[in-house]
Amino acid sequence: MTDEPVGPADGPAVDDRRPLSRAVAAADAGLGGLSGGFLRLEDAALLVWLLIGVPIGRSLTGAGSSGAQALPGADPVGGLLLLGAVFLAIVVIATRSPGDPALGFDDIATPRSYAPLPFLLSLAIVSDRALERLGHETGALVGIIFLVTMGSYVLWNHLPNLPRTVRRLMILPFIFVAGTVFAGMVTDLSGLFDYRALLGDPNATPAAFAGLLALDVLFSGFFYLAFVFSPRMVAEAEGSWLAWLVRYAVFVGATIVSVTFLGAGG
Repeated sequence: MTDEPVGPADGPAVDDRRPLSRAVAAADAGLGGLSGGFLRLEDAALLVWLLIGVPIGRSLTGAGSSGAQALPGADPVGGLLLLGAVFLAIVVIATRSPGDPALGFDDIATPRSYAPLPFLLSLAIVSDRALERLGHETGALVGIIFLVTMGSYVLWNHLPNLPRTVRRLMILPFIFVAGTVFAGMVTDLSGLFDYRALLGDPNATPAAFAGLLALDVLFSGFFYLAFVFSPRMVAEAEGSWLAWLVRYAVFVGATIVSVTFLGAGG
C-alpha cells in the first residue's frame, strides 16, 4: 500500500471571512503539527469521546454502550439523538461542497465513489436502532436512505452546495454514534476481547497478545470502514492511505483503553 492520497489533500482555500472555517482550519493545523498531518479535528473529537464521553455515559446510565439490551421504546431520548445524527448524515450525502471530486458509478474504485455504499450500511443499522428505541418497527427510513444515496450518484451535478466545514461538522454526531456503538459491541464480546484478563494472566505469552490484537483489528476494520472512514470520506475526500491507517490505529487503541481500563466495558 503506497502513501497516495485517497482524495484531494487540501481542497479549496479556506474562506478567512468565515469564523467557523477559520476555527476548524486552526484545529486541523494544530493537530497536524502534533501528528505530522495525520490527525484532524474529527480524530481528536472521536478520541476524546471514546476516552471520556463513552465511559461517563456508561457510568451514568448503567447500561451497555451498544444498547443491545434496551427494549424498543425504552429510550426515546436516545432514539431521538440517534435519529438526529442519521438526519444530519443524510443531509451530508444529499449535498456537496465546491471543489469536491465528482461522484459516479463510472469510477467506483476510488474511495470517494465507493464510500457511500458502506455508509449506506452503517446508516441503515443506526436508523434501525433509533427507531427501535422509539418503539417503531418500519423499514421506511432505510428506504429513504437508500434512495438518497443512489440519488447522490445520479444527480451529483445537481446536488445543493454546502461549505465543506459545515458538512464535516454535520457528520461528527454520526461519528460519535459510531464510537459508542463499537465500544458497546466490544463490551458485548468482552469474553472474546478480554485484554484485562490476559494482562492478569502470568502465563500469557506475547503470541497471545498478538493474536488477540490481530482478531481485534480484523473485527474492527470492517466496522471502521463503514462507520468512520466512509462517512468522513463522503463529507470530505482527503487524506493519504498512511494517514488513514494512523487514524484507524488511534481508533482501535482508544477503544481498547476505553473498554478495558476506563469502565466503558463494565
